[in-house]
Amino acid sequence: MKFLSTEWCTAYTNAWKANADLKSGLKKFTGNFVYRVSDKENEIAPLQVNIVNGEVTYHGLLNGDEIEFDMWATYDGWRKVIQGEIGVKKAMMTSGYGFKGSKIKAAMYMGSFEKSIKMMSDIQTEF
Repeated sequence: MKFLSTEWCTAYTNAWKANADLKSGLKKFTGNFVYRVSDKENEIAPLQVNIVNGEVTYHGLLNGDEIEFDMWATYDGWRKVIQGEIGVKKAMMTSGYGFKGSKIKAAMYMGSFEKSIKMMSDIQTEF
């Protein structure tokens, strides 16, 4: 599946829904994420994922909601994270990767946020 294709996005949210550990870690979290490919924004639509108490309540194209956490990387940057060439924490401190949102809230849920991105490697992804 192509990264951030409709099929890939459905597989990602299905993996989230099946991950009891992730949902438990986010059981007090309500908010949303957007994942973007910074160097292909005209070709690859961002993925928005809304979470209420750890459960996915929406996934798909940007729907006009105010975005709480916005994460981006180049296409190759996402590939490196998903294929395990670079860790999530290291990526966030590296040029080409970006994050916008409440750093305090992110710190409270960092372990679960990291799991949600590491979980992307469980999806068969074509780059």
